Amino acid sequence: MIRKATLGDVNQIAVVIMRAWKGAYTGIIDPKYIKTMKKEKYISIFKDNISEEKEIIFVYDEKGDEKGVKGFISGKEQYGRYDCEIVGLYVDPENQGKGVGKRLFQKMEEEFIARGKRNLIVWTLENTANNSFYERMGGVKKEKKLLEYGGKLYSGVGFKFDLKPKK
Repeated sequence: MIRKATLGDVNQIAVVIMRAWKGAYTGIIDPKYIKTMKKEKYISIFKDNISEEKEIIFVYDEKGDEKGVKGFISGKEQYGRYDCEIVGLYVDPENQGKGVGKRLFQKMEEEFIARGKRNLIVWTLENTANNSFYERMGGVKKEKKLLEYGGKLYSGVGFKFDLKPKK
């Protein structure tokens, strides 16, 4: 099931983000950066984001408790000329390819539409496996910028989505 994230989810969110990063970006991002990723850092970030409501965060929970969290999506309103942005979408590698990412994306899309948002941006690394996911979800490559990880720059691409209320 997909539900709003709670403070009880932060440990598992940290596990998911680290496992997803290692699975998706090994061989793409400098391995030194990936080795610096610490669970405690992400626990702190997401505790703050949830308690201060800095981002909208939904989790995919397959067990009905925080131990069942196998994916999450975070977003926020207003990013430059865009109404909203998906900040991160991560699915545990063991659950990828099962529709979890699609369901999380659709939930965030519904949330943004309910808030009256009409254009969405998602930033990711260019030419990675998730690019085809965002294209399948209806995104169009619209923007480019350099993304910095561990002091190194990588080519980033912004996928734009036009949000329309479902009829």
